[in-house]
Amino acid sequence: MSDELERQLAQLKPGDHICHIYSSDLERMAVAVPFVRDGLSRGDRCVYASDDAVGGFVEALNAAGIEVARECERGRLQLLTKRDSYLRWGSFAPEAMMGFLCQAEAQALADGFSGLRFASEMTWALGPEPGCDRLIEYEAMLNRFVAGGRSVILCQYDHSRFGLSYIHDVLLTHPVAVLGALVCPNPYYEPPELVLFPAPNATAEFKAKRVAWWIAQLKRARVDFQERETMFRNLQALSRQLIGVQESERRHLARELHDEIGQALTGLRLLVQSREDLPTGEVKARCEQVRGIVDELLERIRGLSFDLRPSALDQLGLLPALLTLFERFTSQTGILVHFKHEGIEGRFAPEVETTAYRITQEALTNVARHAGVREATVRVWATADTLNIQIEDRGSGFDPEVALAAPASNGLAGMRERVTLLGGHMSIESCPGSGTQLTAQLPLTDFKFD
Repeated sequence: MSDELERQLAQLKPGDHICHIYSSDLERMAVAVPFVRDGLSRGDRCVYASDDAVGGFVEALNAAGIEVARECERGRLQLLTKRDSYLRWGSFAPEAMMGFLCQAEAQALADGFSGLRFASEMTWALGPEPGCDRLIEYEAMLNRFVAGGRSVILCQYDHSRFGLSYIHDVLLTHPVAVLGALVCPNPYYEPPELVLFPAPNATAEFKAKRVAWWIAQLKRARVDFQERETMFRNLQALSRQLIGVQESERRHLARELHDEIGQALTGLRLLVQSREDLPTGEVKARCEQVRGIVDELLERIRGLSFDLRPSALDQLGLLPALLTLFERFTSQTGILVHFKHEGIEGRFAPEVETTAYRITQEALTNVARHAGVREATVRVWATADTLNIQIEDRGSGFDPEVALAAPASNGLAGMRERVTLLGGHMSIESCPGSGTQLTAQLPLTDFKFD
């Protein structure tokens, strides 16, 4: 089962009406099973209707870790045949089926479920029962049913059983389509009024509606294209900025190695040069100087290592790494950090921990450089879905828009890009003379700690 397909199916929402054109039973299960499983996890009542037998679907659900008997007993899952659903009246009547679905959705909500998930294998419509020829009419009516409601509808069609003409009409009536491992908006979808009332000799009014719909779809496609172009340009800009950040870090490291460590090593070399005529007292003094320089070198190397990547972050997690950061920051700057935290004792995904740490580090660096204060407050708390970071000072403040637009934005642009790359959100509240509050929210649901 494709992880990417499951991820796309998990993005479906109430009001979606989806068709799945499949070529094998394996493909059918690959969509139906995660569709139901995601619905159960969201608190929906899930209903699956098929031609006659549901045994194969039950086996697939059980194999996916869903306890079918238990879920059915709790009312969270219902398995229906065509006689229990579409043909319960002895024939197929779209209007009656609309009433059936309305009642099912209302009952699901009354029973405390968040909504209704209704999935169907549609081969029953090829049977001889009266009314089966009204299937496309039913599919068009479904789009009115789901609009504004709490239902998600999945209709599965066997490509080998339904002819191309049928599939053509199926595509006209579903806003979303699943083809292979791809869930995508269906550009061939047409609204119910264009499907339910076709005219062999189309009137000018009908043609005007269809042309208006086509133009709207073309405009939508143009907007989508422009959004993709904008996203591509933003990615290019981000790549350039990331390269710039890397080069800046390399320059800083090279300067530290040359100016600080290089000079210390040169002095050390001069001290240890052999001189046979040196008195014993001076030899001892030089040894003391050597030890002092070596201690200083070790401290500078530890500092460089800490700046590049604090070991505590990898070995112990975010909370110990932040505590170490605050201790070092206070010892270097004299600025006291008031730290408040909740729910961050455990581990998070590496990318989340790194981003949270770097944002805090960069924000405190800005406090030391620009705020002119003797204390700052850092708050970090986790909910089920997000990790929240807030750094606040009551210092000089600034205009965030001006700072972000500046070529050198004091690390603000880098922080914002780190957050954006994780799909999070960052805000800055500040004005000259009134202090600064920076807040970042990082999503946890898309990232797992291994």
